[in-house]
Amino acid sequence: MTTIPIITLDAIQASLSNADILDAVKAALISQSRNEVISPPPGQLLFDDPKGDCHIKYGYFIGGDTYVVKVASGFYDNPKQGLPVNNGIMMVFNAKTGAPVCILDDKGWLTNIRTAAAGALAAQAGAPSNISSLGIIGAGEQAELQAKWTCELLDITSVNVYGRTPSRVKDYASRLEQAGINVTIAPDIPTLLQSCNLVITTTPSNEALILADDVRPGTHIVAMGTDSPGKQELDAALFQRATVIMVDDHDQCVHHGDLGHAVRDGLVSEDADIALGSVLAGQSPGRTSDDDITIVDLTGIAAEDMAVAGLVWSRVSLE
Repeated sequence: MTTIPIITLDAIQASLSNADILDAVKAALISQSRNEVISPPPGQLLFDDPKGDCHIKYGYFIGGDTYVVKVASGFYDNPKQGLPVNNGIMMVFNAKTGAPVCILDDKGWLTNIRTAAAGALAAQAGAPSNISSLGIIGAGEQAELQAKWTCELLDITSVNVYGRTPSRVKDYASRLEQAGINVTIAPDIPTLLQSCNLVITTTPSNEALILADDVRPGTHIVAMGTDSPGKQELDAALFQRATVIMVDDHDQCVHHGDLGHAVRDGLVSEDADIALGSVLAGQSPGRTSDDDITIVDLTGIAAEDMAVAGLVWSRVSLE
């Protein structure tokens, strides 16, 4: 029997630069917007005790040599045991024969890092011309990655952060300051919104955190925590105020993203959104003026997993 190669996390990280990941995720989002991706609805397992979820995403690029099946989990009490929140693997198969090609034992790193890249690209897509400060809601691993990747891509030096647990927020601020980013801790979300016109939400919240009346004109919001049914980070009424609503995948965002709450409440039509990929490709504007309120709803798409997994395999297999 042929042994299926298992690519370790160290080898995966050594094969990719941040620029590689940004390019791959951008291309994946553009391909998604052009209907060049075959990807069924994701599978989801939700857990209550302890609180957690598992996402199974899979698909292939039309005409591509491989297809990918990704299993990624998030268990939110893990830090209490000294464990990371996220874990998982990606499996790469030959798209011509169905034979397994390799297993990427990435321990959830590829999911985290492609999400960070998608968030930074989404922030860039609708950012106002003059960014007063970047606001981050949440203080977990993805909140840290979003701050670092978005600050680097958009040349931002200051971050305002709000989190529910003061000790975690303090540790978060310390890590960002060590990375050369100035951090202000906001006492609440309305205060954060008063000083930031670019805001990224990174929480597993089940109720709206950003209320429509608290958002100033000119604010661009990237919401990425609502990736399962029942989650919500944005007030559904906020979508009525938005000039541009961008999504990574229309069907997913209507089914279980923040946009879905606004659609089901009858506040916006189901076709009120445009594809983030079309904005990244220069085919649609991310905003029409600096007074616009703009939103990107990110639910995480298989195309991003396929892009980074395929890139890793193409490089490791040539060594």
